[in-house]
Amino acid sequence: MHSPLIRDLLSAHKDDLGADFEKYHNHVCRVYSYAVMLRQANEEEQNQLAIAAAFHDIGIWTANTFDYLAPSIRLAETYLMQNNKSNWKATVREIIVNHHKLRPYKGNPLAESFRKADLIDLSHGLISFGISTEQLKTIEKQYPSLGFRTFIAKEILKNCMLHPFNPLPIVKW
Repeated sequence: MHSPLIRDLLSAHKDDLGADFEKYHNHVCRVYSYAVMLRQANEEEQNQLAIAAAFHDIGIWTANTFDYLAPSIRLAETYLMQNNKSNWKATVREIIVNHHKLRPYKGNPLAESFRKADLIDLSHGLISFGISTEQLKTIEKQYPSLGFRTFIAKEILKNCMLHPFNPLPIVKW
């Protein structure tokens, strides 16, 4: 799945992302693709997923923190307000807030498909939620990891060392 909106949104943060721009872009595109497939999203939902995908982890870079959900949401909401999409704020916020939820999210099917999509990507397809091996390979070939999963693993370890009593603030039950 391709969404030109994703590259446009991320290009505005190219300086913040620096050398990680392509690896984050590709992660975003993989998650977006899986979420669209899982949801069989219509055009409006695809746009909401593209916006949520672009912003879902970006606070790692823009706020320089692993407790990045709030800064990521602020950037997404600012974008939505500036682009006359304030009516999407609740949906995009719900997607971002719940994308690391460990249990299924029953509040919004779009948020649940995104949660699954992020898990598919972080597990490198070991957890696939019905997405075929061929589809996984096609998306991975189109948007290679470029070390994103290793980067995240290192960030998790670093955060565990720095904050042993709150090592994963982004994970929700």
